[in-house]
Amino acid sequence: MPKKEIINKIEYISFRAMLAGFSLIPASWALGILKALFYVIGYGIGIRKKVAYKQLVRVYPHKTPEQLKAILKSMYRSMALSVFEIYLMDDNTLFAKSRITGQEHITKALSYGRGAILATAHYGNWEAARILPKAGIPLSAITKAQRNNLFDTYTNSIRKRSGLRLIDMRKGLRDIIHQFGEGRIVAILMDQNAGKSGLMLDFLGFKASHWKGVAKLSLRYKVPIVPGFARRGEDDNIVFEFYEPIMHEEMEDIEENYSIILSEVNSIIEQQIHKWPQQWFWVHKRWKHGYDKTS
Repeated sequence: MPKKEIINKIEYISFRAMLAGFSLIPASWALGILKALFYVIGYGIGIRKKVAYKQLVRVYPHKTPEQLKAILKSMYRSMALSVFEIYLMDDNTLFAKSRITGQEHITKALSYGRGAILATAHYGNWEAARILPKAGIPLSAITKAQRNNLFDTYTNSIRKRSGLRLIDMRKGLRDIIHQFGEGRIVAILMDQNAGKSGLMLDFLGFKASHWKGVAKLSLRYKVPIVPGFARRGEDDNIVFEFYEPIMHEEMEDIEENYSIILSEVNSIIEQQIHKWPQQWFWVHKRWKHGYDKTS
């Protein structure tokens, strides 16, 4: 057996054993242990903490070190809650502790009969969107295969169990268009670094590389874009927030218009981050191919 497969099996078995252990104790204890682990390992030892802190300092130069540290602590705490909700909470319970605002914007977007794009970000617990089909929202999501195929298969089985459909990023366009044809809304994470081939646009005050795909799809197929987020509320429940569709039927499918569309979406994402900065995934190297704040 190849070394890679052995490592994958060891990682996967260890992970499932940990989940089994958590399932044997009260949920409040399991959550408490996860919070402690994320605080000690994430914030204390510092998994990607330096990256996150440097990016926070650049974006919020007027905040005090104490304020920035408070944001980081809250971010790691939210990550612990998200892991609990993803792997240790059943879909009915997660649905019961969630609420939706702005679902009329989804309805409006789908009324065009062309499908729609849900423009979201690494914000709150974006994985909680798996339960949106329970609210009558026909959601599909683009996913990228993880390094460990066993872990990937297991996580995808959780994502799909309430009706979420998955689109393999490697297959891409054909599957996305098929989902549009079935009147579905396709979720795409908009804050991914697109590398050297992306469009360089402002994001939170600094140049960052953006994927062109969402703007291309919207303009080429006249598909509306609905900005939406899975924000964590003050009671730690999930608040799904959807905004007015972005639709420009008058625009041609040309590169100069991609920047206009992406900037409109960015504006809403930025507003959301500025309201609740602790909800964004600051450990992600968003500006790697723009202005690299980690250097």
